[in-house]
Formats: sequence, structure tokens, C-alpha cells
Amino acid sequence: MAKKPSAAKLREVRIELLRARAALERQTLGTSVRHLGQDLKPSALLRSLLPGSVSRKRPADWLFQGLSLMRRYPFIVSTASALLSGVRKRHRLLRLGAGLLLSWQVARSMGDRRS
Repeated sequence: MAKKPSAAKLREVRIELLRARAALERQTLGTSVRHLGQDLKPSALLRSLLPGSVSRKRPADWLFQGLSLMRRYPFIVSTASALLSGVRKRHRLLRLGAGLLLSWQVARSMGDRRS
């Protein structure tokens, strides 16, 4: 006949199981908090609002898609230039910054395609 474990041994085993369960719950909670931090970043929030096909694209892909649309529909360029030409002089730096950002993205994406 097999011996029955004593009550003290059963209590020790139960305590160890509870400690292991608590450690697993702490680890799961830590992981969930890290994932929540990642999900609450502005880029992740924006990506969650956009459709799946748009959110997977890089900004350079958007840029090239915009360039191809401008080639296909030239009135977009004329409309945009008409809107931007009416901007006051104090917004000149904003336009310059937008142009620099656009050219930097084009240069960066061209470098990615070459490598």
C-alpha cells in the first residue's frame, strides 16, 4: 500500500503551486502592460484607425503612390499649387519644410530601392 502524504506536505505543495501561479500572473500582467504601452503610441493609434491596406504601407510608399497619381491626373498638381500659392508669407517656412521633408523621403526611398 502506498503511503498517504502528510497534511504538512500537502500544504507545502499547495503553497508552492499558489506561488507559481502568482508568478505566472505577474509575468502575464507585465507583458500585458508592455503591449498596452506599445498599443497606445500615437503611430499605433493612427494605424488602428486606418484600413489595413493603408496602415501596412510605409510613408515612402504613400509618396510614390501620390507621385504616380500626380502623373496620371495633372490637375491635382495645379490645384495643390494654386492652394499653396495663396498662403501668406509667414507660411513660407512651412512650405519650405514640407518640400525638404518630401525630398528627404524621396532620397531615402531611392536609397532603399538601390540596396
